[in-house]
Amino acid sequence: MSDTTSTVRATPQDFAPPASIGRMRTRAAVVGVVGAVALLVVAAISKNWDLFLRSWLFSYMFWLGPTTGALCLLCLQYTTGGNWGRLGRRIWEAAAGNLWLMVVFWIPIALGLKSLYSWARYATEADAVKDLGPKAIYYLNVKGFWIRGLAFFLVWEIIRRILVSWSKKEEAGQTTPQKFVAIQNLSGFGIVFYAAAITFLSIDLTMSLDPKWWSTVWGMLFMVGQVLTTFCFTLWLLVKLSPTEPVSKVFKTEYLHDFGKLMFAFVVLWAYLSFSQWIIIWSGNLQNEIGFYLNRLNSGWQYFGTILIFAHFVFPFALLLSRNTKRSTSRVAKIALFVMFMRLVDLFWTTAPNFYRGYGNGAQGLQGFGLMDGLMYALCPIAMGGIWLFFFYWNLGKRSLMPVNDPDFGQMMEAEHHG
Repeated sequence: MSDTTSTVRATPQDFAPPASIGRMRTRAAVVGVVGAVALLVVAAISKNWDLFLRSWLFSYMFWLGPTTGALCLLCLQYTTGGNWGRLGRRIWEAAAGNLWLMVVFWIPIALGLKSLYSWARYATEADAVKDLGPKAIYYLNVKGFWIRGLAFFLVWEIIRRILVSWSKKEEAGQTTPQKFVAIQNLSGFGIVFYAAAITFLSIDLTMSLDPKWWSTVWGMLFMVGQVLTTFCFTLWLLVKLSPTEPVSKVFKTEYLHDFGKLMFAFVVLWAYLSFSQWIIIWSGNLQNEIGFYLNRLNSGWQYFGTILIFAHFVFPFALLLSRNTKRSTSRVAKIALFVMFMRLVDLFWTTAPNFYRGYGNGAQGLQGFGLMDGLMYALCPIAMGGIWLFFFYWNLGKRSLMPVNDPDFGQMMEAEHHG
């Protein structure tokens, strides 16, 4: 056997986006427009601004996941390498490119603070301090909410622009391995910043719905959930594009298996963190913290908790244990879509009980969840998702689908060529 192997060279034109991405963009636009119109009709009929904001917040937390989660995975790929990451790099660049859209979607929440958050409704600062303590001065206030949110998105956008700029220069052959060290360092900082920013953002947007409740793993739960959502979306899209060129040129069962293993790992990590939070609060009988679960395990909400145990953990865990399942395009793609839907259910169970209390004074639980509530909660993620996907596919269709001038991309092609 000869030790000399031929070098497989590729150009960006060889991996130009297929026509199917344009069709997917059109379908997303239709879904977004129809969903938005239906949402506006329901909102006009209900004349309930508070209900709109509640469903908007729930939907926002879901679609924020594949946006900031994609930026985190992009930083991770630049930091650690790995061919599976190169396969997803353009997808993550396109998803992170929707950061500006998430800022636009964040504005209604920021403008409707008093409708969503009790800490924003105190008449005076003295009243807030009397009820909430020093946190009302140093953290839970309208000015702090705006400053933190805008600052997080600004830094994320700066990181994204630098990484995408590097990617474009790499595609044009204008980079060197020596210059890549700075990108790796920036990506390492980006991962750390993401962990801190998403922790505080999740506290601002969701934990502060009950300002007297807190959890030390709250930010980690959202980090894991966002990365899991991004893995699922990436895996599903790669499987959808894999039968046709240019993805078929590099897509291999081994990469599908890698994504399946990562999806499995994050399903287990989500379950571990969720159970750890529950068992510590429950076994310690922490009176201030246990209200979170009492609210969600009464008046109908307990059924969602049971569904999450089995559908978000037990079923995916059991299915993804199989090596053959993780290497089957049809089965693993269906599991990925199912887990994404369960992420939506988890966020619903996390946010909605704050507005439809299942325990304590005036508890109604799901009995207070009427037809208009159901329509609003169903239409919001559809409308927001259609708009998000339209701009995602728009971003994805602008460049080649693979980083062809990455120093190690040739090895991917070589392995496929000789495989």
